[in-house]
Amino acid sequence: MFQRLLKNEEVDYYPSFLLDSRRAEKLQAYTHYLKYGGLPAISDNDSIEDEKFDWLHDYVRTYLERDIRDLASFRDLEPFVQLQQYLAINTGNLINASSISTQLGINIKTVQRYIRYFEISYQAIVLPSWSKNQNKRLVKSPKVHYLDQGIVQAVLRKRGGMTGSEYESAVISEIYKQSKNLRSRVQFSFLRTHDNREVDLLLEFPDFYYAFEIKATTKVNRIDAKHLFGLDELLDKPVKKAFVLSNDEETKHFDNKTTAIHAAMFLG
Repeated sequence: MFQRLLKNEEVDYYPSFLLDSRRAEKLQAYTHYLKYGGLPAISDNDSIEDEKFDWLHDYVRTYLERDIRDLASFRDLEPFVQLQQYLAINTGNLINASSISTQLGINIKTVQRYIRYFEISYQAIVLPSWSKNQNKRLVKSPKVHYLDQGIVQAVLRKRGGMTGSEYESAVISEIYKQSKNLRSRVQFSFLRTHDNREVDLLLEFPDFYYAFEIKATTKVNRIDAKHLFGLDELLDKPVKKAFVLSNDEETKHFDNKTTAIHAAMFLG
């Protein structure tokens, strides 16, 4: 469904996920993705859980001991490991290089350089805040999103159980990867105002936006979509469609622009 939107194909009907003929298949892939991430090497469902997590831990170690050394010629990996863990803990949250520098005791320029290495090695994306309306008091700090939930768990040495922020990152990373795979030139950002209005993701096209709220809940209601209403008054271009993506299998239409739909159905 999402790829059709990226191709500017009209989607006029959003059915209930319960009626999807491929529901079981999509849910299986979605559940695996949320638990282990999306790296191809662990997509084999015949592997047991311990093997998958062992592979993820080996991947993180290889990335640190070989790939990042080759990329950045680090002599001391400890500050980078500290930042890696900090970003994993804070995936889906605002980041501030000055604050990170103070908390970790790492030079601010080093923090900025390391974060850039995370981006160019496809470990994370730094999502800019939308800031085209100078008349509104907007939060300008970016957000960080790890691109793989399995890597988050390996870095933090945990298994299962996602926070709301981790779920947000997992969904946004899949939107990001599908967009890149189709070579879409869509621009990614998020919106937050100083009066706590927040939209988790804005996709900017030449003439319009798609807006997204991402909720881990299994039961969405109109309140979950409240920040999606009236966005045309704030943004510089109209919102063509707004979505609440969640684990609620019932599709809900809140108005002619705003729809709540299961993330697996939307992305599958």
